[in-house]
Amino acid sequence: MEAHVDVPQLERRAVGLPTAISTVFGLIVATTVLVSVGQGFSASWIFLVALAIGLLAMYMQALSFSELATLMPKAGSMNEYVRAGLGAFAGSMTALMGYIAIIVFPTAAESLFPAIIITDFLGAAGDPKLWVAILVGAVAILNVFGVRPFAAIEIALTGIVAVSLLAFGIIGVLGIGSEDPIGPALPSIGWDWSILTGLLGLAVFTFVGLEYTCPLAEELESPRRDLPLGMFLGLALIAVPLVLFGLAATRYVPADQLGDPTQLTHMNVAIAMLGDTGKWWMGLVSIAATLSTLNALLAGVPRLLYGMAYTQQAPRPFGYLLPATRAPVVGIVLMALIPIGMNVFEAASGETFIELVLAGVLGWATAYILIHVSLIVLRMREPNAVRPFRSPLFPLPQLVGIGLLVWAAVKIFPDPTVRDHIYRDYLVFLGVSLVVAFLYNISTMRSVGAQFRPIPLREVYAEVEMIDATARRDLGEEDPRADTLAKP
Repeated sequence: MEAHVDVPQLERRAVGLPTAISTVFGLIVATTVLVSVGQGFSASWIFLVALAIGLLAMYMQALSFSELATLMPKAGSMNEYVRAGLGAFAGSMTALMGYIAIIVFPTAAESLFPAIIITDFLGAAGDPKLWVAILVGAVAILNVFGVRPFAAIEIALTGIVAVSLLAFGIIGVLGIGSEDPIGPALPSIGWDWSILTGLLGLAVFTFVGLEYTCPLAEELESPRRDLPLGMFLGLALIAVPLVLFGLAATRYVPADQLGDPTQLTHMNVAIAMLGDTGKWWMGLVSIAATLSTLNALLAGVPRLLYGMAYTQQAPRPFGYLLPATRAPVVGIVLMALIPIGMNVFEAASGETFIELVLAGVLGWATAYILIHVSLIVLRMREPNAVRPFRSPLFPLPQLVGIGLLVWAAVKIFPDPTVRDHIYRDYLVFLGVSLVVAFLYNISTMRSVGAQFRPIPLREVYAEVEMIDATARRDLGEEDPRADTLAKP
């Protein structure tokens, strides 16, 4: 399959490791995560065990992503990795389930929560739907200005959220808030396997999204260094403040209130801990967390679509870059319209929050399993390829990762009615994705078989080499092979 050689290129070597870490942190630590972590700790230390399992699953995922991302440092991210391992159809499926499903499901709830906080807790006028449009629109405009403004704001927002959550956690665990704690951290609770299994979906959701730094591969200073470190360090930096905040929540709010799915739990925790000060502080933290999540999404997903347009797996307009900023503006605008539309048509609400989130988790799990499978296939098919990062103990991390994801998916939520709704939403999106991936790929490739043919690494490398050559030309640099090629 021929790539479009005339597509303009993203800005090269524009951002570094802090942006990679901030993108991971900003995407993962969202308002929806703050709510779900508080709700999960209603099960006390059982949820702590679930979080440990979820974190282990994501570190297994980080090993696979690190090998594949450094093997193929392209903006197409998951699509590129699975396309090389399993073919264009599977690559398109992975992109739809691992990226577009997230925009449709969890992001719709994510954009609603700060709007509710602004109107219901902080007393601002206006309909929450209007505030959704304002927040999402502001982030979209920021991303249109290019990767450097995105990076600067993402780093700043990540710092605000990380420090604030750490402060809330320490204040709560030590019991030094302006209000009195109601008991110890992690109240006693009897062990129950069904509770643990039912909480694994929320635990996985707490850490999913580490791969959103991968679409920045062409813009990072050193993708071979920044991509693995961004994911590994990002996960570690996320786990500490979130666990501390969860422990603090159990000291100040009773378990039955923590577990109420209709509440913005993190706001209740902050108010119980610090009163009116906590309300305003956590309200601002929630807005910052959502803005950083939307910022990471509107940076990552349009770049994935840009890469797919480059390989003829997405409509060519997604490959258009605004000349002044090299931003994939078509993808940014369309991805911003999805959460706005979902809220305008009331597909997202406090009642449907958990269903949207966990339907998105199932989409993520589907994509993550295909990533593990692709790595296994590529190791077997192309054993001599140069791998700057090699997943250790192959294939154990991949098999463990797949097993943990399947376990989390089998009983995604304890309530069977809610679980049925989650599976319904997931299966509808899966069916639509299968049809869209098949029909679009066959329309561009003119062959059923072609979309199931894995793309050899030499073809991927040829595309990367062409991208690098174009970047050197744009920067006025000489090809380091020029002298050698000129000699007789």
